[in-house]
Amino acid sequence: MAFFSIIIPCYNQAHFLPDCLDSLLVQNYQDWEAIVINDGSTDGTSEITNKYVKIDSRIKLIEKENGGLSSARNHGIRNAIGERFIFLDSDDFLYPNCLEKVAFVAKESNDNELIQYGYTYITEGKERILGHVNVAEKKSLLFEIFKGNLGPCHSICISKELVHKSGFFDETLKSAEDWDFWIRAVKVGGSQKAIQESLVYYRYSFNSMSRNPFIMYDALKTVIQRAHKKDTRISIESPLNIDYKFDAKEELEQIFIRTLGVSIMQNRIEESITFFHQETAKSLQEYNSSDFEAMCSYLSFRYWYSRDDIEKVFSSFYPQFLDFFDKMGYGKTFRKKALNHIFKRHIYYRNIYRFGKIQGSFFNFILRNIRYV
Repeated sequence: MAFFSIIIPCYNQAHFLPDCLDSLLVQNYQDWEAIVINDGSTDGTSEITNKYVKIDSRIKLIEKENGGLSSARNHGIRNAIGERFIFLDSDDFLYPNCLEKVAFVAKESNDNELIQYGYTYITEGKERILGHVNVAEKKSLLFEIFKGNLGPCHSICISKELVHKSGFFDETLKSAEDWDFWIRAVKVGGSQKAIQESLVYYRYSFNSMSRNPFIMYDALKTVIQRAHKKDTRISIESPLNIDYKFDAKEELEQIFIRTLGVSIMQNRIEESITFFHQETAKSLQEYNSSDFEAMCSYLSFRYWYSRDDIEKVFSSFYPQFLDFFDKMGYGKTFRKKALNHIFKRHIYYRNIYRFGKIQGSFFNFILRNIRYV
């Protein structure tokens, strides 16, 4: 037996695996196993993992045909022996004290308590930290989990018992499978216990936005629309697994706007316009300029604020968003207001870099007091 099972799917990301596995080898807490699931990779995933298997017998390799992220995680679950599970992607890696901190809390918790902790956004090459995300503590997860994801998989530790009651990951989803999984965990009695400290790193890259935003949107929409309904995938009886009255209109609007932000960032302007007309029930005139602020999200360029990042944002992305609003038929004044909402954080940093902290802060003070509606 082991206390922790660290489940690590990997598909053609062998170059990240050493950071992930090295972060396990330096853990202060030693009672763990790690299962790397090679999901049909064509790179050196198996070769690199086998080197670590020889170094430490707690690391195991499982080979399977490519079936996607959820399929790989489920394969890991079926082979795990730990009392508590942590799901890492192959490009994630842990703080050295992560397992020690989580074990301390987990051993004082019951099987229905999800141990949630903060995470740190870091650049792909680990050159610098982009930001820290702390845990939003919730007295009750029910209804809150209908509104948005509890957190990425690597930031939550779950008991083996609760995993099996929840029904594993949905292999039909191409995205948002973690949110869907946490919803079911809550419906079978899952509650939150928070650690207000970042314990895991999350790589964040402009290049990671190559995924198809419209596939992501379809998955998110599926999850939102069935979140408040009784879930037939849950096999056990649970008083929380019932139909609820919940209007998901606001949440659907948010993911719609965020998806637009990603697709425009990828310069899919014509596709974005088609997507806009297909998915919104509103007319152009019903939108306020402030409604588009959510285009700047964690899915797009929310955490990119270095000098080089600011230059890229305004040289590459800003013209694409301007082009979108222009082709949508919005007037000059509306376009300017919308862009100021979307890029307000980046405008703030650009002023600091251009004019220095004192003068730049003065300009930003003036901007903050201009109301864009």
